[in-house]
Amino acid sequence: MPHLIISAGILTMERAGRWVTVAGSGAHVRASRNTLTVRRMNTVQEYDLQNVGHLIVVGGHTIHTSAVISLRRAGVPISFFDADGLPAGQVLPSGYDAGERVREAQKKMFGHTYALTFARKVADARILAIERMGNSSGWSFLYEGELEFFHRNRDELPYLIKMDELRRVSRLIADTYYEVMARTLPHEPGFRRRTARPHPDPVNAMLSLGYAMLYGIAQCAALAAGLDPDAGALHEGNGSLVNDLIDGFKPAMVDETVFTLVRAGLDAGDYETGTGRCILSDALVGRLLPALHASIQDEPIVSVARDLSTSLISGKEFSPVY
Repeated sequence: MPHLIISAGILTMERAGRWVTVAGSGAHVRASRNTLTVRRMNTVQEYDLQNVGHLIVVGGHTIHTSAVISLRRAGVPISFFDADGLPAGQVLPSGYDAGERVREAQKKMFGHTYALTFARKVADARILAIERMGNSSGWSFLYEGELEFFHRNRDELPYLIKMDELRRVSRLIADTYYEVMARTLPHEPGFRRRTARPHPDPVNAMLSLGYAMLYGIAQCAALAAGLDPDAGALHEGNGSLVNDLIDGFKPAMVDETVFTLVRAGLDAGDYETGTGRCILSDALVGRLLPALHASIQDEPIVSVARDLSTSLISGKEFSPVY
């Protein structure tokens, strides 16, 4: 059952238990009062509802109303994403949205200081991922002066007064990070950089699946902490705060897992690219999901959302740990 916690005057909700991800297409999801059942062709997986913390649904599946009703009664949030990993909506138990005080503080206080904090911490996380790669496999994937480029741009962030400049340099660091990491991967999958949806290659599609999982956890964490998920600092638009929260977790929790799997080798039957978009096979998704479940940890994400909420209410410094 969910646990209600009063922290800094904010009503939050925690639920211990594993999160279940249904990805790809064609699965049928049902539930009784005690059991969640996911059926895909000849495979059936059953989960005790008492041990389910979050259901994340990515792609085209059949969700029976019994699943929605039973999960909501059990206090389990459901997050929906389209096949490209874009958020499509949530079904939340009562008690998740209880943060008027926090949201008022978010409107008044959110701005350049918080955006700068996110930008610097995310840059640190991406630089650390590059340095881990260099220390483990050698530095030949970097061009001369490239590592210094990342450090220089990271150090420039505090001197950028305008939000547009801060966002521009942050995007530059991110774009260059993906181009650098692409050189550490086999050429066959065709990954050169992060692309817009629909993705033309399997690596981008795999990254988006992982990011969708991060997004679902962070969106629930933001709501539980009383935050407005659409009122970001560094990012703009729908889900902007959620994207603020997850960017720093991407390198260690998703990117390294996806890149490791790709370096181990993808078979020709693992994906299709002839339809204008890359479609991952069930077999590849079946290998990827357990690896992502092992690498994505929800507690650090929940902690960053809590810390942000506490900072907005108390005025204490916000320093996310990625």
